[in-house]
Amino acid sequence: MELRHMRYFVAVAEELHYGRAAQRLHLAQPGLSQQIKAFERELGVLLFDRNRRGVALTEAGAALLPAAKDVLARADAAVALARRHGAGQAGRLVVSLTRSAPGGVVTELIDGFRDRSPNVEVLLTSGYTALHEQRLRDREIDIAFVRPPIDLRDDLACAEIGAEPIVAAIPRGHPLARKRRLRRGDLTGEPLVWWPREHGPGMWDRMLDQVFGEGVRPPVARWEPEEERLLQAVAQGHGVTLVTEGRAHNLRMPGIAVRRFADPTPTVPIAVAWRRDDADPIVRRFVEYARGVAGV
Repeated sequence: MELRHMRYFVAVAEELHYGRAAQRLHLAQPGLSQQIKAFERELGVLLFDRNRRGVALTEAGAALLPAAKDVLARADAAVALARRHGAGQAGRLVVSLTRSAPGGVVTELIDGFRDRSPNVEVLLTSGYTALHEQRLRDREIDIAFVRPPIDLRDDLACAEIGAEPIVAAIPRGHPLARKRRLRRGDLTGEPLVWWPREHGPGMWDRMLDQVFGEGVRPPVARWEPEEERLLQAVAQGHGVTLVTEGRAHNLRMPGIAVRRFADPTPTVPIAVAWRRDDADPIVRRFVEYARGVAGV
C-alpha cells in the first residue's frame, strides 16, 4: 500500500468529485480515476459508488476515511520531525556552563536559543574549563562555556563571545576596602587565597598576569577548589582573592568588600567550545547563534 493512494482516496472522499479532486492533487482526472481503481483492487473492496449523479462513499470507504486521514497526518508529522532534526531544530543538546560565569551573556544565549528552538531539549550541567575540555573529547557534552585560552589541539574549536571584569575580594575591615578602585600594585604582598591551576590554566595565568604582572606568581596563603570557598576564606580573614565580577555579585557574602580595578580594567574572556568533527546540526545552530549574539 502506498501513501499516495491514501492521499488520492482522501482527496476524492472529501471532494466527492473526481474533477475537483484532480485539480487539488494537480493530476489528470483519468489518471486519478485509474489510481483509485488500482487502490480498490489492492484492498479488495469498493470505496466509492459511481453513478450519473456523482460519487458517494461506500460503507467501506466511509470506514476507511478517518483512519486514512490519521495515517497521513502521522506520516506528515514523521517527515516534519525528520526535517526538524536534520535542520537542527529538534533533538537534544548537552551544554556545560563554567561556574565562574553565571548570568550575563551565558544566560542570554541559553534562554535565547531555547526560545528559538522550542523542540530542542537543552540539558545543562556545570564544571570548570579543564574538565569541559576533557568532557568534550569524551563526547559527554556537546557545547561548553570556557575561559580561554584552552588546549584546542586539532579536535576542539572555540569562539570568544564576551569578556568580564576581574575584581578583588577583600576582608571588609582591611585598609584596601576603603578604596573605591584598586591599582594593580595594591595587592602586592597581600596573602592570596587561590584555586588550583589545573582547573583552568588559561584563566589562572591571565588573571595573575593582569593583576600582579606578567609571569609574577605571588605566594598563596590558602588553596580552595571553587569561588564560594575562596570568598568564605576571605570573609574569615585568610587573605584576598580575585574573582569575576558576575561571580562576586552572585556569591555575595557578609564580611567581604568587592572592589574593581582602575583602568585599564583587567578582564577574562568567556567563550563557547565544541568538537570540530561534530556534525550535529543542533551544535552548528547553537554556535552560529552564539556568534551572532556576540557579533563575531
